[in-house]
Amino acid sequence: MNIVGFFIFIGMSFTLVAQPLPEKLLQEALDNRKREKITQYDSALIALYSATKPAQRRELLKFIEHQISTSNNLHAVAKGLAWKGILLYRPPFNNPLAAAEAMDMAINKAVESGDDYLMVQVFEKCAYSFMSGGDIQKALFYFLKSTALRNKLGDQYFKEKDMKILGTVADVFYQIQDFRQTILYITQMLKIPYQGTNPHMTSMNTLGLAYQRLNQFDSAMYWYKESLQFAKQENATVWEGIINGNMGATYFDQQKDLEALPLIWKDYHTTIASEKNSAGNTLHRLALLYLRQGKKDSALLLARKSLQIVSSVNKINPWYLRNAYKAMMEVFRKNATDDSAYFYSDRYHHINDSLIGWVANNRASQVQLRLEFEKKSNLINVLLQEKSTEKLRRNLLMASILFLLVAAWMYLRWQKQRHLNQQQEWLHQKEKADADVQNARSQLEAFTQNIIAKNELIEHLQLQLVQQNQQVNDELMSHTILTEHDWLHFKEMFDKANPGFLPGLHQRAPDITAAELRLATLLKLNLGNKHIASMLGIGADAVRKTRSRLRQRLGISVEQDLDDYVRSLALIETA
Repeated sequence: MNIVGFFIFIGMSFTLVAQPLPEKLLQEALDNRKREKITQYDSALIALYSATKPAQRRELLKFIEHQISTSNNLHAVAKGLAWKGILLYRPPFNNPLAAAEAMDMAINKAVESGDDYLMVQVFEKCAYSFMSGGDIQKALFYFLKSTALRNKLGDQYFKEKDMKILGTVADVFYQIQDFRQTILYITQMLKIPYQGTNPHMTSMNTLGLAYQRLNQFDSAMYWYKESLQFAKQENATVWEGIINGNMGATYFDQQKDLEALPLIWKDYHTTIASEKNSAGNTLHRLALLYLRQGKKDSALLLARKSLQIVSSVNKINPWYLRNAYKAMMEVFRKNATDDSAYFYSDRYHHINDSLIGWVANNRASQVQLRLEFEKKSNLINVLLQEKSTEKLRRNLLMASILFLLVAAWMYLRWQKQRHLNQQQEWLHQKEKADADVQNARSQLEAFTQNIIAKNELIEHLQLQLVQQNQQVNDELMSHTILTEHDWLHFKEMFDKANPGFLPGLHQRAPDITAAELRLATLLKLNLGNKHIASMLGIGADAVRKTRSRLRQRLGISVEQDLDDYVRSLALIETA
């Protein structure tokens, strides 16, 4: 069983025997903030109220007042105040002043909440209650506020109620004779799709009436015909008569009496049984029509019957009564019955002035209500702005804290990832270093083995070179340099044994003579003067003189040993 069915079941139970209030469900209905549940809970509360007796309604009011005084939920308080107003307007309380006060408080709380859905709920409940209490100005104002919010929200939740709200607003505008606004809201309503029985039939008729009052007769006839078509489809006989009467009234306003007369009579005969008040109003127009045709007796008869009907119903319609007085005034004026004409003229103007004043007051009240509401809204908006600023400050603080937490978490995560990356890089570097070390070790081992092999080779070559040099030196020492050919052969073998010595000596002493050069090579071989003289084929004195010239050539002092110098020079040059 859904919530609506459950509440209806509860309501039916109240008709049989007094039952405790379903407090849990009532609490849920007041606290509810889910849009899809709004209609269900509203319907359930209406069903509960309709099914309860006066004693249970007192309990219901007591429960709601307790919720208002104890709840911290602004939505529950606003809706509770609205329902308190609804209860107080009706039996057994019948307290419109207290009801209106509760409604005003409900509106303030709804506006304070800033929740458009809650404002729609409360505005509409209050509007209907104001309307039932006769405060049509407030009713219209809050219907308009609700309609504006509905247009703003454009929510599917509202679609099923949109036509009813727009139609109600249009009817209120028609009552205060604001026909252009009537046309505007009915036109909006007609754009809403519908299913099943056409809900626009009566609204189309009202639309025709509004155009008729504005003397736009073609538009009026168009909408009357549209409305009449649906009335025929749905076999709404009474409405067929009413619409025909309105079409006849339009022809009457255009002085097309032949077209008007059958339609107006059809209206009267159709409505006299079920809509007596409307039929009585129709008679005043027939009276005026016959009067215009010069049928004074018939006009008087119809005018009196019209007045009799509209003044005898339980709830007199002042507009119909005014029309009846006008018909009586016009008939007596045509009959030159001045006293009666004056009597009904006085009554007509009295009630007409009252109605005009009522319309003017309603329009002025709308302006005053708008000003008061805007003033109240501005005060509430200041409070809301303060709350919004505080909420924004709190949200910014929470957002900052959240941002810092997220930033810290991301930083820690980054650090962790960075540490992992460093570890991976370190492991990679370690693996690479280990590979490099292993490779270096292999290369070092290979290099070491290569060095050892080279050293062994060098040692072998050096040994061979020493042996070779020894052989060359031995050969050089046994050689004689008597001719140029001998010198060249000696020089060739000497260069092999002492490479670089002779070029170095030439670099040291560029102008050295052949004799001095030969002496230097023999000194390099560590030969004495006697041996040198033998090899060169010269005397000892010649050797001494050549040594002296070589010392001077090389710039050697007397204290320095020539042999040591030449050998050391040879070592430097070959280094």
